[in-house]
Amino acid sequence: MKIAFHFDSQHESLATFYGLDLQEKIFRLILNHRNLSANSKVFVGDLLMMMIARDKTTISETQFSYSFNEEKYLNVFYHWANPQNVTWKRYSEENIEHSFGKDIYVICFESIDLKTAEYLNTELENNPAYLGALEVDDSSEIHWILYSQSLIALGRIHNDEFNLFHQPEDDTEDLLINDYETFGFKKINPESLNGRYTIFDTYSNFEEARRIAEWKRNSGGLLAFIADEIVSKLSDIAPDIGNKLWSALKTFEDSETNEQLAQVTASCRRIFEYVVDCIFPPSDEKMDGHSLKADKYKNRLFAYADTSRKSSTNIDLIVATTKTLFEQWDKLNSLANKGVHSEVFRAETRRCLLRTIMLLDDIVSLKEKPFDIKPNLNFDDIFGKNASG
Repeated sequence: MKIAFHFDSQHESLATFYGLDLQEKIFRLILNHRNLSANSKVFVGDLLMMMIARDKTTISETQFSYSFNEEKYLNVFYHWANPQNVTWKRYSEENIEHSFGKDIYVICFESIDLKTAEYLNTELENNPAYLGALEVDDSSEIHWILYSQSLIALGRIHNDEFNLFHQPEDDTEDLLINDYETFGFKKINPESLNGRYTIFDTYSNFEEARRIAEWKRNSGGLLAFIADEIVSKLSDIAPDIGNKLWSALKTFEDSETNEQLAQVTASCRRIFEYVVDCIFPPSDEKMDGHSLKADKYKNRLFAYADTSRKSSTNIDLIVATTKTLFEQWDKLNSLANKGVHSEVFRAETRRCLLRTIMLLDDIVSLKEKPFDIKPNLNFDDIFGKNASG
């Protein structure tokens, strides 16, 4: 999610150089949280609604004059406050009205998750200059001009490190590295933008931004559909799948240490084993010389895929996905034993969780008809042993 946090830059609580102070407040909130993971470009600056609501008059080839257009400002303000596709907004109507005609300072994260956005908004509500936060809609030209075209590309936060952006022609000695070192970052690094976000950048235009915004919005729906279909279809034959997936995700979100993240990996393996037990229970028989006993989960999954025979392509996909997932589990176990940094382990664990979900989607794809509903009630206990009579 692309989220912008807004502040009344004229508020009496702010000092003259309020930009650095407000940046420090937000960055310290992220750094002081025990298990937030932040990896995003950061853009800052004033919300230039007044500037884009001006009329331009040509005086000569080199001279122009500008005049404020109140009607244009009203239109800009309305479309800023009411973008068509915003799904997340923590900006009260009272503060929207208060923002009219105000100088507003913005700190915008190009990509943060909902949990981080909610946390920052809640903590910032105690700041008297804070106005609110909203999701930036780059498919709205007004939003694109205000946030993507007009704000300054400040840097990139990567958990407890921060990269300060600069262009190739800039002198890196002029970067305010010393100022940002006081914020609590483990390390401050210079990072060249190599012409990005300049007039020479062929990808910094509204049409490109609109396509990306639409892709983000639609891909989120696609992933949500996959998750919904997995639970809907597998819960018939594996009724506890919803609880197990919820538990794995909850553990991941709350994890602070490698040991806790390792529990997510173990949960992913148990989810896989549970589903295989449900769709192809253990057997003393063999198939193509391969054992189908209780501990032979891969063999039983491949046997199920083979007996389904939906297509050879699906079977090959199942084999490849399962192989990758098992390699991922082995890699995570190795990382845990080596005691790698928790940030690395978190990223690997997230991929493991996503691969598990995609494998479940592959398993669902093997079944053309619905799975049989597995009985999960003991009718004798509920109605008595003679209920059927």
